[in-house]
Amino acid sequence: MKTLMLTIEDSAADKVIWFLEQLKDTVKIETVKNDPLAQELERRIKEIDDGTAELIPHADVMRRVYAKWEEKCL
Repeated sequence: MKTLMLTIEDSAADKVIWFLEQLKDTVKIETVKNDPLAQELERRIKEIDDGTAELIPHADVMRRVYAKWEEKCL
């Protein structure tokens, strides 16, 4: 299987996607967004899925938040 990246004018995108969908048994369609925030989110989701993300338990985060809050309020 080969991977191709196509840059398509917005006006033609629907037609090209329709054509590729007709080949659904042989073509997998993935939409790539040029939005940097969307790309970062995709990267982080991939890291979580493949187990390479450094995750912090929710309880630890909340303890830190409350400690900072108490520092500023008391």
